[in-house]
Amino acid sequence: MQESFIRTIRKTGTSMGVNIPPEIIKLLSLKDGNIVRITIEKITKGGKD
Repeated sequence: MQESFIRTIRKTGTSMGVNIPPEIIKLLSLKDGNIVRITIEKITKGGKD
């Protein structure tokens, strides 16, 4: 099963992170330790980066 969503990147120490929404976690029955595939696509807001 595949789902997509839009989130803002946040800084976490020296890395960047994205939270997975709770409804996606429930829908896909995700648990700690699961392996997931992440595809990153940069989108612009109002023509700005």
